[in-house]
Amino acid sequence: MLSLRRPFDRDQPIDNLRIVITRHGERADLALGNHWLRRIQRNGGHDSRISRLPRRSSFREWNYDPPLTIAGEKQSGSVGRKLLQLGYSIDYCYSSPAYRSIQTANKILESQGRRAVSINIEPGLFECPSWYSGSPLVFIPPTYLARDRKFHIDSNYVPIYGSVDPSENEKQFYRRSHNVIDTIVQAHKYQGGTILLSAHAGSIEAITRGLRGIFGRRAQTENLVYEASRVNYCNFAIVERDARTGRWTFQLPESYSGAGLPMRNIIPLHSISTYHRGSHRKGRSPQRRRLSRVAHHRHHYH
Repeated sequence: MLSLRRPFDRDQPIDNLRIVITRHGERADLALGNHWLRRIQRNGGHDSRISRLPRRSSFREWNYDPPLTIAGEKQSGSVGRKLLQLGYSIDYCYSSPAYRSIQTANKILESQGRRAVSINIEPGLFECPSWYSGSPLVFIPPTYLARDRKFHIDSNYVPIYGSVDPSENEKQFYRRSHNVIDTIVQAHKYQGGTILLSAHAGSIEAITRGLRGIFGRRAQTENLVYEASRVNYCNFAIVERDARTGRWTFQLPESYSGAGLPMRNIIPLHSISTYHRGSHRKGRSPQRRRLSRVAHHRHHYH
């Protein structure tokens, strides 16, 4: 569990806590099509559309834990620069154990010149396992990634969740997400600063649900499915906790200026230019494709 010393007395003014929750960038399996990994393996493990793949116990594990495309890495870097423009320099970073989420966090930090900020790999930030249709949950161990000079992984970080239960349902996913964000907030609330959570499409809904001052409605499966369907690659939400009142508010995107407030209970999403025409079937936007798969392929939100 997290344990950080509180540097301030309770009566002293403290900085607000800001949390950025982002979905990862474009994932290779959806962009490169069926049998993508087989083609890469025949080519000696190389493809010009993805970065070098690190070794893992079985090459087939990339089918279940796919990397970003080069386009997805560029999207992630754009998020970091966008956050700097908005005044959000990352102070702390937590990532889902999914390789694509770790890559996204790494590129965001790199684009901000914040490589000194270590990435805490937190299994509790992984997506709802019931959306994976029984596929195995396999991740590269943090101790192995920590030896890769490309990443700055904190190998001493003790995660809130040591693993994710593959049988976990959506209700349990909400509960896990609530526990994760509550623990992270407790660890940092007396320091303030900006925390990056690099996760998945459903994470924004699940993590923000129940934060004091935001949404009053109860967590429900239909909320999770709808909100996940709205989240494109590298969309992100920003929530800020008032240091004195403890209440949370969403930081609205620039697109809302002059356009009124977002609809009640709908999460306001920040975005970059994430639609890469070469990565998707002609004539159908990524958003429309995801919406058409809600009933049968929920795992595509990841």
